[in-house]
Amino acid sequence: MSIEKKIRITEKGYGRAILSHDVKSHANDPFILEKVEKAKEFIKKVKLPREKSE
Repeated sequence: MSIEKKIRITEKGYGRAILSHDVKSHANDPFILEKVEKAKEFIKKVKLPREKSE
């Protein structure tokens, strides 16, 4: 009795793109601006390590 392995190839993707010119800009959204400011303060407080230059 032989054992067969079934090889399944799964392609992951997002399918066809939906193009629309009715996309809302969040550039001046107060909620987004608040989150960006909190993220900037967090990065200043944590002080991420610098990249190694060779």
